[in-house]
Amino acid sequence: MLYQYHCACCNKVVESTDKECTNCGSHNMTSPYGFWIFCVLTCLAAVIVFKVVHVYLQDHQETPVQISLLDALKEGGKTKP
Repeated sequence: MLYQYHCACCNKVVESTDKECTNCGSHNMTSPYGFWIFCVLTCLAAVIVFKVVHVYLQDHQETPVQISLLDALKEGGKTKP
């Protein structure tokens, strides 16, 4: 079997059906899937944070307003004496 349960105390390989370690008697067994669950949740959190920041920056991005030709001519006429 590729993925094995281990005793948390002595790190001996145990069966998934065992309730205690035959070597030290510990009841704490470590799951082989804990690391993978942690990795998947970490990647999911990173994607959510990235998307929230992306949406926030898009909503708060200022778009430059282009002045029309008529507005530029009106402003140009006001500055001359």
